[in-house]
Amino acid sequence: MKRMKLQQELKLKQPLASANHEALLSLVRTSALMQKLSDRFFSQFGLTDVQFNILMILKEHGDAGLSQQELSEHLIVTKSNVVGLIDRLERGGCVKRMSHPSDRRFNQIVLTPKGSKLETKIEQSYFEEVDKMMNVLSAPQKKALIQAMERIREYIIDNGA
Repeated sequence: MKRMKLQQELKLKQPLASANHEALLSLVRTSALMQKLSDRFFSQFGLTDVQFNILMILKEHGDAGLSQQELSEHLIVTKSNVVGLIDRLERGGCVKRMSHPSDRRFNQIVLTPKGSKLETKIEQSYFEEVDKMMNVLSAPQKKALIQAMERIREYIIDNGA
């Protein structure tokens, strides 16, 4: 694909007035395009990106699983969304809720063999797609991007997010 400036992609008649505004719109536009790509990739497996993220997190934590609260702390979604996400994964046979060993008021969420198999099936393809996309950047560009995003996240967190 031919490189396009953001102004052309968004079909703006005038150049953006400030570099700050262009940087912000570029971030938002890139994020939206990445989300479309992600939706398309995960839909072939009947999952969303967030559901796959849950499977990866639970795999990492093994047989002990995580409480819903702990799981929500690992995710990039609101806590209120976690219950619905777990419900859908449980209906699909990918996770199960188990009584917490020391406090029956809480559930531990654990990966089922079906969920583990699905996560393993997707994982290699997922990382291949990530590599394809991110390898358009040099190592110094990736490092600069990571540092820039960290600075923006710090600012947002420090200012009330």
